[in-house]
Amino acid sequence: MTVFAGFDRIRIINLPLRPDRRAEMTGELRRLGLDGDPRVAFVDGVVVEDMSPWRSRGEKGVFLAHLGILRDAALAGESVLILEDDVDFTPAARTWNRAESCDIAYGGYEASDPANLDASDIVGAHCMGFSARAVLALVPFLETLLDHPSPPPIDGAYVWFRRQTDGFVSEFAQPVVATQRPSMSDIAPRPKLDSVALLRGPVQLARRVKRGLTRGSLTFGVREAVILSLAGTAIGSVAAYIHVAG
Repeated sequence: MTVFAGFDRIRIINLPLRPDRRAEMTGELRRLGLDGDPRVAFVDGVVVEDMSPWRSRGEKGVFLAHLGILRDAALAGESVLILEDDVDFTPAARTWNRAESCDIAYGGYEASDPANLDASDIVGAHCMGFSARAVLALVPFLETLLDHPSPPPIDGAYVWFRRQTDGFVSEFAQPVVATQRPSMSDIAPRPKLDSVALLRGPVQLARRVKRGLTRGSLTFGVREAVILSLAGTAIGSVAAYIHVAG
């Protein structure tokens, strides 16, 4: 069975200034057998100078990128799976397919109330799928938010849509099929550890181990314990030195 067989198109948001993320995403597609799939295409992320009325330029850019993909899908009358370029697929991705009745599919998310996902606030829009009829309704809804005095980020906008619009069925992958790769964000401020040259190597090493564990491509044994221990020691030692020297 083709992975994500229930979607007519798969679009991946990637900023041109992040070829590293595009390369990692290409590796993820290859791992699932999606490399070369005609449904898959990378879409340039949106860079804005004026963040108003959003809280940050990155937040606004992501919103506009999602909206652009949905507009194209609406014109084609097709369903679409939207991925962000920091996605890592879990083992569950190989067998996950939304139900035919599903209009809004959450492949990766964090819920404020996991026991009641439909009513919960949801954080994360890095793996979102939409039926063709949901796409047609979402586009005008999101366009109205462009003039909102305090619009939500895109994950919040999807929650608003679900709460204000009847007749659309949502589905939440359990377990999730996509997580967000540990890496420097283009939306949030850079973590302090990434700003210290001496710490970047150990921090990146720790992230790679964490990523392998999350993706199911790495089991946690003695080797991984030693790696994390050495990385933790290096990070702690350099951080302590910087604190004392400062």
